[in-house]
Amino acid sequence: MGDVSCFRQIKDNIVRTRVVTTDLRSTPLQRCLSTADLAFIGIGCMLGSGVYVLTGEVAGEMAGPAGSISFLLSGFVAFLSAICYLECATQLPETGASYLYTYVTLGEMMAFMIGWNAVVVRIFASALVSRGWSAYFDDVIGDYVRNITVEFVLNGEEWSIPVFASYPDIVAGLVAFFACVLVAVGTEVSAKANMIFVFINIMTIALVFIFAMIHADFSFLTRHGFFPTGFGGVMTGAAACFTGYCGFEAIAFSAEEAKNPSRGLPIGIIVAFLASVLCYVAGTISITVLTDYRDINPGSPFVTAFEAIGLDWMKYLVAVGALGSMTGGVINCAFCLARSIYVIARDGLLPAFLSKTNARTQTPVIATLAGAILSVVVSVFIDFVVIIQFLSLVAFVEFVIVGIAAVILRYRPPMRSGYSAIDGSDSSSCDNEENNPSEYQDDGEADTELSGEYPRRIVKKKSRHHNPNDYNNAEQVEKSTLLGNSIEHRQQRTASTASSIYSSGSTNRRWIDKHPTTTVIISLILHLLFEFAAVALLTFKMTELKNMDGAVVFGVAVTGGLALICCWPLFVLPQYKEGIPFKVPLMPFLPLFSLLCNVVLMVRFDALAWLEFLIWTFIGMILYFTYGMHHSVEGKRREEAALRSALTAVSQLGHPPRDAVITHFDPEAESGEGVDESAERERITKARAQSLAVVVTRDGRSYSATPTYGSTDACV
Repeated sequence: MGDVSCFRQIKDNIVRTRVVTTDLRSTPLQRCLSTADLAFIGIGCMLGSGVYVLTGEVAGEMAGPAGSISFLLSGFVAFLSAICYLECATQLPETGASYLYTYVTLGEMMAFMIGWNAVVVRIFASALVSRGWSAYFDDVIGDYVRNITVEFVLNGEEWSIPVFASYPDIVAGLVAFFACVLVAVGTEVSAKANMIFVFINIMTIALVFIFAMIHADFSFLTRHGFFPTGFGGVMTGAAACFTGYCGFEAIAFSAEEAKNPSRGLPIGIIVAFLASVLCYVAGTISITVLTDYRDINPGSPFVTAFEAIGLDWMKYLVAVGALGSMTGGVINCAFCLARSIYVIARDGLLPAFLSKTNARTQTPVIATLAGAILSVVVSVFIDFVVIIQFLSLVAFVEFVIVGIAAVILRYRPPMRSGYSAIDGSDSSSCDNEENNPSEYQDDGEADTELSGEYPRRIVKKKSRHHNPNDYNNAEQVEKSTLLGNSIEHRQQRTASTASSIYSSGSTNRRWIDKHPTTTVIISLILHLLFEFAAVALLTFKMTELKNMDGAVVFGVAVTGGLALICCWPLFVLPQYKEGIPFKVPLMPFLPLFSLLCNVVLMVRFDALAWLEFLIWTFIGMILYFTYGMHHSVEGKRREEAALRSALTAVSQLGHPPRDAVITHFDPEAESGEGVDESAERERITKARAQSLAVVVTRDGRSYSATPTYGSTDACV
C-alpha cells in the first residue's frame, strides 16, 4: 500500500496544473511595451540574419526562382502556429509562452520538459546569432579578429577539440554580453534599441530591393524555368524557410509586459508576420533577378551579386543591415532567455533566487545575468555544427505542444481573461497595482468525472483588511472542492451522474461526457502518434508506396485512418468561446492542420537531432525529480489549501468530518470558536516545516488534522 500511495503521489505531482492569476496588474514586471514594440520584437526575432543568408540558400540550392513561393508557403504554415500561440496568450496573460501553456493544460512535468529545452535552445540561439554577428563583422574587415586571436592567444595554432570552436570568439561573447546588459537595464530600453536595429534592417532591405529592381534582368526568372527543381524543390525550400519564421513566440513572452495585451499581441504578431514575409520575399526576388540561381553564393548572396554587376560599395550597406538585424536578434534572444529562466524559477521548479526582480528596472536581473553567463561561455567556446537541427527540432516541438494546448483550452469552460483590467490603449499606466486578483484553475477530473460540465476551483486572495466571514466563505468553497464530502457536493454529483447517464446513448459517449478534459488530451496524443506513423511511412517509404507495396499501403491506410478516428471526440464535445479575446478560426481544423504541417517537417530531422533532444530532456527530468518537484510553488499552494480545508472542516463543524478520524486528547485545552487567520497560518507553517500534525481547538477539544490531497485525516 505504501508503494501504491507513493506512486499515486508522484503521479499527482507530475500532472498537477498551474493556477493562473487573471489580474494583469499583479506582476512585478513593468508594463511598458506598446503594440509597435511588440511588432518590432517579432520582426527582430524572425528576420535575424535569415534575410541575408537563408534567401540565398533557398533560391540557390533548393527552389531556384520559386524560392519566393517557398517563403510564402512556409509563412502561412508558421502563421497557423502563431494564431495558436495567440489564443493561448489571450487566455493565459503571463510570460512563459509554451512552458506556461503546457503547465496549465498538460501538467507540471511536461511543462518543465518544454521549459528546460526552451532555456537550452535560447542559450544556444543567443550564442549562435552572436557568433554569426562576429563572423559577418570579421568577414567585412578581412578576418582580422580571427587572425589576431589565433596568432596571439593560441600561438598560431587553432583548436582541434571536438565540440569546441576552432578559436575563442571574444567578439561573439562581447555581443552576447552587450545584449544581456540592455535587457537587464530595462524592458523599455531594450525594446527601443531593438526597434532602432530592426528599422535599420528594414531600410537596408528596401534599398537592396530598389537597387535590384534598377539593375534587374528578369530573364533569370525563366532561363531554367521558374520551377527548375519542381514542386519537390519548393517544398524542400519551404521546410528550410520555416526556421526563418521561428521567433514570433517572443511576442508571447512579452504578454506580461505589454500595456494592452488583448490588442497588442494579435496586432503585433500579424504585423510582424506581414513585415517578415515581405522582407523574405523581397530578398528572394532581389537575388534571383540579379544573377542566375545557379551562380548564387549561399554564404553571402547579395555581396556576390552586387559585385558581379559592379556595385562593390553595396556590400558595406548589406553589412550594416545584416549587423543591425543580428543585433536585434541577439537582444530578443537574451530577452526570451531571461523570461524563460524567470518564469520557471517563479514557479519553484528552478532555484527561487533566479526569479528576483529589480525594484527600479522591474526586470529579472538575476535570471538575465545567469543567461548572460551561459550565453557568453557558449558563444566563445562551443562549435554549433552538431546542434543546428536540434535547435530547429525543439522549436517544432514547442509549436506542436502549443497547438495541443490551444485545442485543450478551447474545450474547457471560458477562462475570464485578465485583459479586462487593462485600459484599452497603449498609453495605459505601467504601474503594478495590487487588486486582489482571483485565480482560476481546472480542477481535473475529480470534479468533472460525473458531469459534462467543467467546474473550476476559485481561490480568492485575501486583502489586507479582510472580513473573517468572507474568509470563512472562501474556505467553504475550497472545502467543498478539496474534501469532496459535503452533502451538497454529493447531491450535485449525483444529479450530474443521472443527467449524464440518461443523456448518453452509448458507453463510449457516456465516458466522454464524464471525462471531457481527459478525452481531449488522450484524443490529441493518440492522433499525434498515429499521424507521426503515417507521415513517417509516407516520407521514408515513398518508393514502396509508388510501387503499391501491400504492407506499406496497409500501414498508411491504418495509421491515417486511426489518426482521423481519434479526432472524433473533438467534433462531439462542446467548445467554449465566450470571453476569449482572440479565437483560432475553424477550431479544431486549423490547429490539427498546423500539427500535421509541423509533423511533416519534424520527421525529416536526422537521428542525431532526436538523440540530442532526448539527452537534454533526460537531464532536465533528473533536475525536475531531484529539485523541481519538491520545490514547486503550485505543490506548496495545494498543500496549504488542503491544510486550510482540513482546519476549516475540523474547527467549523460540531462533529468530525465523515471521512476523518478524530482523536480526543488534552481535555485541558482552551476552548475556541474557530481559527483566526494569523493563528491558522502559524500552524500551517509549523506543520509544513516540521511535518507535524496541525492542532485545532473546538468546544474544549483539541483536534490534530493531517491533510492529504482530496481528503482530511485527523489523528494525534
